[in-house]
Amino acid sequence: MALDLARHVVRQSPLLRESWPVRQAREWRIRQSWREHPRRMASWYRDAADMRTRVFVSNLEVPEAPRLCQPISVVVRLFGSDGAAVVAKRYNLARNASLVVELRDLLPLHLRGHVQSGMVQVDFEGPQLGSSRAYLHWYNDRCLTSSHEKFGLTIPAVGGYWTVPNVQDSDEYRVHLAITNLDAQPYTSTMLLKDADGHSLEAAVRVPANGSRFLAVDRVFENMRGFLGDRAGVLYFGNNRQPAMYYYFVANQRLGTWRAQHL
Repeated sequence: MALDLARHVVRQSPLLRESWPVRQAREWRIRQSWREHPRRMASWYRDAADMRTRVFVSNLEVPEAPRLCQPISVVVRLFGSDGAAVVAKRYNLARNASLVVELRDLLPLHLRGHVQSGMVQVDFEGPQLGSSRAYLHWYNDRCLTSSHEKFGLTIPAVGGYWTVPNVQDSDEYRVHLAITNLDAQPYTSTMLLKDADGHSLEAAVRVPANGSRFLAVDRVFENMRGFLGDRAGVLYFGNNRQPAMYYYFVANQRLGTWRAQHL
């Protein structure tokens, strides 16, 4: 009763509504809501001899509503390929500031250089600004390629976005798939590989909750080189429900470089 009466008095008094204690309480509630309901993003990472990963997150004001940009917190979590939590760290990010995280620096010493596949999860605890998107660099001494995380969990799949064109297997180029599963349930993705004449091979990949996979396509489909011949094929994902994230990486075997593209 007393609490309800106090709230009523505050609502009826403009001076009280703008007093320092009331403002502090209001800001605390807003931040608590951000922490309980962050914008959760996820992507794929690797820390091995042939590839390392870094993550970028920005907190930039937008010209249309600069006051929406507030100091916020970002929580970065790393998971193993089996979905087991590895490490988590919270960062504070000021207005118009950016965060760069070398994921190797977060890993325990015994895992550095030995993670073939994992999921990185980024919780943005602040207003939903367009600049809050996470970007990634995958790199080594010879190359750098980049992409971004999954933009939300409710965007419906669109025909054509879930195909990998120009799939080939040769002594020089090899296509790899990176899949992460942000869901609390295991995820099974069916795959269909078609050659230039429309003939097809089928396979499936199971990804555990919070888990990931990094697969050379020629390990998924038996005798892929003989099936495709000397012409490129197309790879289709039959199960493209959210919230799974797909990337494909083209490895140049001769140069030791990578090129990434998200789906």
